[in-house]
Amino acid sequence: MDEKQRQEIANFRYGLIAPLVTRRLEPGEQAQLLKEIARHSYDIPFSTAKMVSVRTLERYIKAYKEGGWDALKPSPRADLLRSKTIEPEVLEKAIALKKENPARSVRQIMAILELAKFVQPGELKESTLSKQLRRRGITKKALETDNKSSFRRFEAEHRNACWQGDVQHTLYLPHLEKKGKKKMAYLVVFLDDYSRYAVHAQFYFEERVPRLEDCLKKAILKHGVPSMIYVDNGAIYSSHHFARICGRLGTQLKHTKPYRPQGRGKQEKFFRFVDQSFVPEAYDLIEQGKIQTLADLNQFFTAWLEVAYHQKVHNSFKQRPMDRYQKCDHPIRTIPPHELIEVFLLEETRKVDKTNCVSLLGTTFEVEPGFVGEKVQLRFDPYDMSIIQVWKEEKRLKDAVIMVQRSMKWEKPVESRKLESEETIQKTGLNYIELVYEEYQEQQKQNHQSGFVSLMEEGESV
Repeated sequence: MDEKQRQEIANFRYGLIAPLVTRRLEPGEQAQLLKEIARHSYDIPFSTAKMVSVRTLERYIKAYKEGGWDALKPSPRADLLRSKTIEPEVLEKAIALKKENPARSVRQIMAILELAKFVQPGELKESTLSKQLRRRGITKKALETDNKSSFRRFEAEHRNACWQGDVQHTLYLPHLEKKGKKKMAYLVVFLDDYSRYAVHAQFYFEERVPRLEDCLKKAILKHGVPSMIYVDNGAIYSSHHFARICGRLGTQLKHTKPYRPQGRGKQEKFFRFVDQSFVPEAYDLIEQGKIQTLADLNQFFTAWLEVAYHQKVHNSFKQRPMDRYQKCDHPIRTIPPHELIEVFLLEETRKVDKTNCVSLLGTTFEVEPGFVGEKVQLRFDPYDMSIIQVWKEEKRLKDAVIMVQRSMKWEKPVESRKLESEETIQKTGLNYIELVYEEYQEQQKQNHQSGFVSLMEEGESV
């Protein structure tokens, strides 16, 4: 191990214990900080390990207090071991073979070295070569990882250059419909990478694409359009519709590579702060009955975000996120609200049936005549189905309307119904059938009388 590597390891160790050795701590505070530091995973230089124990941190603190920064450098005994057991040229060749093909095992590398006459059969020990490669970070996992340090140091050049999006399962609220039950509240956040400013953050009851889109839409209305959105591989971020929205906005959508959490540290740190500063207090208010609904929760969270988070000086750049975002002079790209609504519309393709109708989300709509048997594109807001746009070959047609079922039962014309509803119609008391019946009765009476008279006249003549 050369001096440069030893110094890099010392820098890493000092970074771990710096919060403990650079200031005076209150009783009990050191133990709490040690547990917090040991709880996280790290990219430890030249090591496959990810965690650092409390005991190891205490050893680093003791070494630093006794010998300063130099005492944090590892012992050079690894180099001494190498010179006694493996010739430098042989070790160099073994490292080159591993880098050339990270999948090669130590045993296979030894076989190559023996067949190529670099070493005699049995001269190398598998455990020794394996130990030397591990100490230098020459492992399959390390070699297949592309420059981890660049991810750790990544920061956007200016505001709105990159927004990071994520969702946290934050806390439970009382279920309003089921007494005694609770319902999960999900926190959806978009964080400006440059300033760590939360361009928008809101609680929802579902972790679904429409909620993600609602959060993004509100962020854009307030702070403009980002150049890139950086998210993980969750289902809501991998939908085709979300990718289409980013394409329409002219925003690059970038996903974290599977099993590669690098670059997500800013979001994780934000959520840790939410857990430490907001969640315990929110649960107190829930118990007091001051937070019962999602609207209550968002009201308190917005206040906390503006006061406790945006105005807190960030450790990395020694500025408040609010100031860093607002003082950046990079121009903000905006989009008119009516155009933004169009960008977020859902799109579905449907075939027009023989009755000039299409089915959408369980509802039947009528389209303008002339497209029976053809496919049309429907654009709509799932939360407002009053307007259903119909498109054909990038040309907008008349909007679809809900189909009205026609009944075989006779109904009064609309104008007649409207007239009757607007004014009271006076009853005439006349009925045609009743009048006909009365007329019939009168005719019958007259016939009877005329017949009786005829009989009387015949009797007199006799």
